[in-house]
Amino acid sequence: MLICIFFSMLTRLLPTNIFDYIKNAIPIQKVTEIRIRLGRKIVVKSAFNEISVDYKPNENDIQEIIRTATRNSLYAYQDEIKKGYIPFEGIRIGLSGSGVTDGEKIITIKDFTSLTIRVPHEVVGCAEKLVRILNVCENTLIISPPYGGKTTLIRDIARLLSGKYETLIVDERGELYNESYTFGDKVDVFSNTPKNMVIEGIIRSISPEVIVLDELFSESDDVVLGEIDRCGVKIIASIHALGVEQLKKHNQKLLEHFVYAVELSNKPKVGSIKSIVRLK
Repeated sequence: MLICIFFSMLTRLLPTNIFDYIKNAIPIQKVTEIRIRLGRKIVVKSAFNEISVDYKPNENDIQEIIRTATRNSLYAYQDEIKKGYIPFEGIRIGLSGSGVTDGEKIITIKDFTSLTIRVPHEVVGCAEKLVRILNVCENTLIISPPYGGKTTLIRDIARLLSGKYETLIVDERGELYNESYTFGDKVDVFSNTPKNMVIEGIIRSISPEVIVLDELFSESDDVVLGEIDRCGVKIIASIHALGVEQLKKHNQKLLEHFVYAVELSNKPKVGSIKSIVRLK
């Protein structure tokens, strides 16, 4: 079912010629990422490898994808565009181009030169190796570099927990939750809103036992974690980093909120669990 949904999504998003090139190069159900760069071969990734597609997109190809993703209204997506992405039917399209600034702030991005299309996959059972630590439900941080499989893993963790605990998914970028994904009956979702703007209110109104957060990044996220901790709610979260040692050097304060860290690697395949570290 999920494969059909994202197959259909790609047929709507991509120009027909680009879709056909990709489909002929790799089974579409295995696609996890598509990189489209102006004047360069398209690169398509699966969990195990990547393939260069013998087609070089032109400016019209990129503009057609942008028009489809924004429903012909760039203005309506300016908040997302200035952050470097466009949301489209449950996926995120990363943008590169020319930034327009005002002082120290990015106003928007124009003259798009490349697009990174991440295609989510539900891998039911990929979190089973973590059952021992999930059964005690301690604060757990999933760590991986970009394209390491952390969103897929944290989604399956939420599936496991939501069968037992009142589980709230704060889906800031609309990537963790989709009605077609498999979750337990005890799941609530708050999507497309910055976590620091909603945490206090939803803890009071929904009373979760566990909160699942994807992609910690800014300094304000440390404040969010402190608020959740203070309320006695457990935390499952993810962050981009090489591992625990790197975070100890650059973000020790954030690590102090967690009992376990799970380090991921994209070798031998995306989402491989490299280690489970007890932090305290």
